Amino acid sequence: MHDENTKARNLGDIYRTIYHKGSCSRQSIAEYLGLSLPTVTNNLNRLKEDGLVYNSGFFESTGGRKANMLRCTPNARYAAGIDITRNHLSIAIINLDSTIIASKRIRIPFEDTDAYYQFAAEEMEAIIRTNDIPKDRLLGTGISLPVIVGPDQKSITYAAVIRVSEGIYPRMERHIPSPFLLFNDANSGGLAEAWISPSQRGEVYLSLSNSVGGATINGKDISMGNNCRASEFGHMTIIPNGRKCYCGQHGCLNTYCSANLLANMTNGDLKRFFDELGENKGFQQLFDEYLDHLALGVNNLRMCFDCDVILGGNVGAYMTDYIDVLREKAVALNPYEQDADYIRVCHYKTEAAAAGAALYFVNQFVLDM
Repeated sequence: MHDENTKARNLGDIYRTIYHKGSCSRQSIAEYLGLSLPTVTNNLNRLKEDGLVYNSGFFESTGGRKANMLRCTPNARYAAGIDITRNHLSIAIINLDSTIIASKRIRIPFEDTDAYYQFAAEEMEAIIRTNDIPKDRLLGTGISLPVIVGPDQKSITYAAVIRVSEGIYPRMERHIPSPFLLFNDANSGGLAEAWISPSQRGEVYLSLSNSVGGATINGKDISMGNNCRASEFGHMTIIPNGRKCYCGQHGCLNTYCSANLLANMTNGDLKRFFDELGENKGFQQLFDEYLDHLALGVNNLRMCFDCDVILGGNVGAYMTDYIDVLREKAVALNPYEQDADYIRVCHYKTEAAAAGAALYFVNQFVLDM
């Protein structure tokens, strides 16, 4: 039994080493893990037979024969993510490289009904079928929602943006064939950014969608807090006794930086708002006020966490052209810094929450190897 456990551990360690380093040689794996070359070779042969690892070329010669460059096979496994919002349904399929290989966004109002969940399942099945994804390679499905999810990731402890009844998990289970779990949407978006970022330092993700949320990133993980309510940045008070928030309080960041504030000017079409922003003085005034409030929120996060702040969500996807203006506003509030390069725009411009929810299953696959 001890030998079997050692063999399994070595196999997993070798796979994880290649996965996290991106590419390795046989020699570098042996040195890194302290294993013999025959042990590494035997395990590599097994990983190749299982289609999990392949030779992608050669490293530059250091004087002798060129070493094989070993990489993990991206399409050896897949995971699905479904992002549910008040008015949209997004579906994304990712591979082991965290690359979105297929996605679809559908405008449909959320309904806590079997018909809605069946529709979501059928749309996911259609994407899987269209992209020829073998069912036995699908690791699972992460479902992202604008709610607070319980530690079991099958229950919801708080929901105000959308209304859901108790027992949502067993009701969804009737329709979704693969293993699935529930996730908070902002945490999912933050996880997607954490995995794509080369940084191993702490970062904060601020999700600027129809509701404002966030995630605290620690390396490749998300800090959940004692009650799975960490990083509810949307409910920071930035204007005492200000606008009323859906949570019942007043002056929350959510009421000043929700994507709805902008999209409502164009009948819910956020893209149209930004397309017309340059020529519409009314839009420009509204957006300037929006950036003032966003700078307040971002500066608060910088003061609390002293780390980079990533702008994500629906508005974050459009912020590249306006990041310098926001940075100027943030600098004016900061007593310590003369620039605000710590404010960055998200990598995932679309389907971040769906991709992040799917990433849970990729991470588990790598950990369990």
